[in-house]
This record gives sequence, C-alpha cells and structure tokens, in this order.
Amino acid sequence: MEGKKRQIQVLTLVLCLLLVCLNLWQLRQISDLREDLRRTEANLQTETRRLDERIQVVQRAMREADAAVLDWEYTTAVNKEQRVLDVTVDLSLKEWSVDTEVWMNWTSLLDGKTGSEPMRGGKSGRLTGILKLPVGGHREYALEAVIQNGESQRLEDLGYLGDTATLLPVQLAGCGGSSANYTREKDGSGIFDLSFYEVDLQGSKGSGPPEVKDAVFRLRRNGDVTVEQTAKYGETIENYTCDPEKGLIAEAGMGDEFTLSFFCRDTSGLGYEFDLEQWSIGESGIAREHGPEDFWPTLTWD
Repeated sequence: MEGKKRQIQVLTLVLCLLLVCLNLWQLRQISDLREDLRRTEANLQTETRRLDERIQVVQRAMREADAAVLDWEYTTAVNKEQRVLDVTVDLSLKEWSVDTEVWMNWTSLLDGKTGSEPMRGGKSGRLTGILKLPVGGHREYALEAVIQNGESQRLEDLGYLGDTATLLPVQLAGCGGSSANYTREKDGSGIFDLSFYEVDLQGSKGSGPPEVKDAVFRLRRNGDVTVEQTAKYGETIENYTCDPEKGLIAEAGMGDEFTLSFFCRDTSGLGYEFDLEQWSIGESGIAREHGPEDFWPTLTWD
C-alpha cells in the first residue's frame, strides 16, 4: 500500500509539473502572440501613414497640374491718404494669351466684405495688382483669382492671405515685465507701481524690427492716460523698454482699473496702440484682469 501511495504521489507531482510547464508554455505563446500583434499594429500604422502621405502627394500633384496659377506672392504698404492697406499681389499664369484678363477678388472672412481689382501685365504670364484692404480691428482675408479667356472664365481659390496682425508693417511680437504692485495707506489712498516692462516689435512676414517713432508706454486709469513715458530702444536686445529707475507709477483707489499700452508710429505716420495688460483694484488688493491675448492694434491715422 505504501508503495502504491508513493507511486500515486510521484505521478501526481509529475502531472502537476507538466501542468505548470504547460501553463508556462501557453503564457509564453500568449506573450509572443501579443508581441506579434503589437508589431503588426505598428507596421499597419506605419504603412497607413505612408499611404496617406502618398495620397497627399498625388492630390497635391493633381491640384498643381490643374492649377491655372503657378505661384503668387505679395507685399504690403500703408496707404495713409485712403486709410487702407495697399497689398501688391504678383502672380504667374501657367497659360495665357494676349486676350487673357485677370481680376483679384478679396474677401474679409469675419464680416463678409469683398472687393476686386484688375491685374496688369500679362506679356510673360506675370501680372500685378494692388488691393485696397481695410485694416481697422481684427480682420482676416482670403484671395481668389478670376481668369478670363474670351468666353471662358475660371475661378481659382488662392487661399488665406493673412490677418491684420500679420499684414501691417508694425506688429507686436511679444511683451512682458515685472508684476504690478499696489500699496494702500490707512487713509484709503494708494499707489499703483509697475517697475519694468518691455515690448518686442517685428515687421510683416516676420521680418526684423521695423523703423518706428514716437514710441511711448501709456498707463491709463479708468480710461484716462495718467502716465506716459518715452520707450527706450535697444536696452535689451532690440526691445523697447520703460525706464526701470522711474517705473510707471500712479495714484490708485478702490475700484480703479489700469491698462498698460504701447504706442508708436511707422514711417508713414500711421499710429499703432497695443493694449498689453489690465489690472483692477479691489478689497483683496490688485488683480490682473488680462494679458495681451490678441495683438491687433488700435490705429491712429491722424
């Protein structure tokens, strides 16, 4: 009996070991399968991306093959007399004849205003036109070419031109400064103090700092200018800064709102005023209301 028990125990142990080995083998197989699936999924994603890229290349080639306009470019200049932005557009046609006529349509995307100007030239397929674009406030523009050959007319979408912030010759590239402070006296009077601020300007199409004049920082209290300080240029790598020894200081009381802006004029005399930051004075002290979320300036034509 003892011998049979031992045989059964040994057999049971062997079976258990076999089951353990089988489970380990199955786990390894499952792990290998998961790894194979992961590799297959990664390969499928890679091939999908490659296929999408090929499709985009083919679609772009088809559009270019069907396009009547080979290329186009633009430059901008302020027209102070008419109070608009002159945008000179140059384009090249793929095919043209002596009878070819071209107009450039523009659309203001936010308010739906439109306009059209004829394109001149055409002897070599290169044409030029000047668009008169209103630029007050935040505006965005798109262009469309109208190509007339005898009785045949074709419209070609040239896409997005830009917005006010990227078309004007003076643009706010960045700004920042120290934290504003508020000190309240026992009698209820108080002082607003901003010790330092700087502004970085750029030209259209991301070009270097434009030539400007009459650059000043303005601190308004409840809408009225209470402090105005000439901005210094070049103190910190081509930036415009206020004088850190003077700062921007004004009397402040409960409920007052302060707005910091930067003003300058370009070479045409057009004035630009960028609102930079705003603060309010309350029971708990000073609170920052907003920073320069948008860089569309207020323009002064006079």
